[in-house]
Amino acid sequence: PSLAESRTPRSDGRCRCLAQRANGPCYPSAPPPLRGGSALQMPFPCALVAALLLQAPAGAPAQDPRAHYDVQAYRLDLRVDPAERRLSGVAGIEGRVVEAALGEVHLDLMSQWTVQSVELLAGALEQGGSLRGRALEFRHDSDRLVCVLPQALARGGSFAVAVAYSGKPKAADSFEGFHWEKTPSGAPWVSTSCQGQGAHSWWPCKASFFHPEDKHERLFVNLTVPAGLYGVANGRLTARSAAGSGWETFHWRHDYPCETYAVAIAVAPYVVIESELELEGIEGPVPFIYYVLPEHEERARIQFAEVPRLLEVYGEAFGPFPFPASKFGLVETSFWGMEHSTAIAYGSTFPAWCRATGAPDRYAARNRYFDYILVHEVAHEWWGNAVSAADWGDFWLHEGFATYAEGVFVEATQGRERAEAYFQDLRRAVPRRGRLYRGKGLTSRAAYSGILYSKGAWVLNTLRTFVDEDEAWWRSLRSFNLAHRFGNATTEDFRAVLERETGRPWKTFFEEWVYGSGYPVVTGALRAGADSIEVALEVKGTDGGGFHLPLEIAWTEDGEPRRKRVEIAPGTNELSIPCLAKPAAVEAANTRRLLGRFEIRVE
Repeated sequence: PSLAESRTPRSDGRCRCLAQRANGPCYPSAPPPLRGGSALQMPFPCALVAALLLQAPAGAPAQDPRAHYDVQAYRLDLRVDPAERRLSGVAGIEGRVVEAALGEVHLDLMSQWTVQSVELLAGALEQGGSLRGRALEFRHDSDRLVCVLPQALARGGSFAVAVAYSGKPKAADSFEGFHWEKTPSGAPWVSTSCQGQGAHSWWPCKASFFHPEDKHERLFVNLTVPAGLYGVANGRLTARSAAGSGWETFHWRHDYPCETYAVAIAVAPYVVIESELELEGIEGPVPFIYYVLPEHEERARIQFAEVPRLLEVYGEAFGPFPFPASKFGLVETSFWGMEHSTAIAYGSTFPAWCRATGAPDRYAARNRYFDYILVHEVAHEWWGNAVSAADWGDFWLHEGFATYAEGVFVEATQGRERAEAYFQDLRRAVPRRGRLYRGKGLTSRAAYSGILYSKGAWVLNTLRTFVDEDEAWWRSLRSFNLAHRFGNATTEDFRAVLERETGRPWKTFFEEWVYGSGYPVVTGALRAGADSIEVALEVKGTDGGGFHLPLEIAWTEDGEPRRKRVEIAPGTNELSIPCLAKPAAVEAANTRRLLGRFEIRVE
């Protein structure tokens, strides 16, 4: 999600979106009988609170039965009824056993849902065909759905189960949850967003909220909605079919691995604008489709004219668009934005249209450099959707890289100096304390923090300065994305690629900037002598950590420019730079490209 969705506690214990990034991030502070559905039927808010209180970290694979299988595919046959605000359907889950034996399939599904049945299917999941099979015993205990297999499966064995369920989901706040809204004309407008709650808040799955490392290989969504509305999901639309009087089904398939929180549906009387893009590194055209409310078609056409250039910039920096066989898709939603794979939620103000027409933009401060939601959420197609964290401790690989991509876009379209101004604005949001690495075995919610965005982007910007060779830097980012595309990665995976591409060790950097807390404060002086520059600097960390820095000293000798990079270390640094003539115009030239606070006098 965007940084504006960082959550800060309210007095009632729930969370509210944080609208201003400049203010800095805030920090969130007996089994039931078989075949009976849930034994704990709570109203939705109570169920959500219970989920937050009772959830435990995912834990080691041997301790968590969800880790005993690997998901291969999901199929969601869903019926959205806006009049009743009800969602019902069948979710198919196909998996492969990775432990010695599997007698139960443990799934995640919040307790407010009613489970009608669980059935064992005869074969693998396909987009069509029946989801009926052999009835299984099950228990729905709190937010865990346990499906009891008729006999244990050995390692390497496969299974497919189908869960029939229904309920009336709600939104947790203006961003999170299942949204039942109305368009300006009063038509139904339905959308989902679940990264902070987990996908199990609205469909049964092995939720990436707990297990980000298990990305399914393929997804099918058969979305039934009232006639006259359009149902959008991930992937490409393969068919539309009548579903009885007054209903229509939209058939979608997404043949790429995906985190469960990036699965989404949206329903509205959408206008569908379709075109094709020729993108570097991809054979054949890529479908470019956006789904917007009829009232906003003109706005969207103006705003989304920026998309081809945006995809070009990201493609050059990080590798070709990852999902060409599906689509590049944007879906207008009632909430601000979310990185749903090939169906990116867009609920911003169409700032290009605002500028063109003189209309007010309530997010003008956030859209100062670009359309914030568009640029940030599209970056997640590379960082978060294509390359995903193997553990939520490495959440910065999603949000830090996507926020850094904003600066990449500014540099490509407005120049390096403007990008530096962007990073200086972002610098104010970096907290004095806190680590990028969030710790092992956390849930998505527990790992989430605003520091992932601001410090994550700034650490990458700083690392580029350390590398000091742009060809190697961009090659490293691109190689990292391509090497781990459609899979999962860790911070150490990124370090390994960087070391290979630059031919240099980076252990100290990652220990200090990713695993360490805070950032450096550099104080002292640069003194111009008769034939030298005397450097006297003190380096301290804002949270007790130590930092090494490459400081670039610039000056002139007889009007000729000179530069020298010096390495400064934690503590006191005193060194002399010899000159052939009296130095003038002495300065520390690269401090705007390093994360830290610099109070350096020139004498």
